Amino acid sequence: MGDRVSASIAIGGILPDSSLDELIGLAQAERLSTEWGGEPFDRDQLPEESPLRLYAHEVRNGELSDIEDFCCSNDLPFVRWSGGAAGAFGPEIVVWNGNGPRQAFTADEDENIVVNASKVRELGSYEAIAQYLANGEYAPPPFRVTPSTG
Repeated sequence: MGDRVSASIAIGGILPDSSLDELIGLAQAERLSTEWGGEPFDRDQLPEESPLRLYAHEVRNGELSDIEDFCCSNDLPFVRWSGGAAGAFGPEIVVWNGNGPRQAFTADEDENIVVNASKVRELGSYEAIAQYLANGEYAPPPFRVTPSTG
């Protein structure tokens, strides 16, 4: 069945209108809304000049894999946070800035990156630690829907 925890995702970038219904369908399948405990996300709730922020409680294993895959396939940078389930997995932040693989960061329940002693030793320098934290604090650009071309 999987543990169910709270999760949120902030999505940025430019999406053609022809792909918006697919994103909405994925968000509704996860019962995501634009506020904690809010109404299911729909076309009328698109942000203006900010990332699209979606929230849900009771997300299986804290994963939003289908939405993350959609974002990567459509060049939409994102940051996803999920809470932890005691004895199963801890909170995490996953970042995809539009390049390379997704990066996962250990987090706390307040959506902060956590760096332990072994990670500090692995990174090795103050500069590397600072860069690691900066990568984890990535903020997606505003989310925009553009008319489809074709």
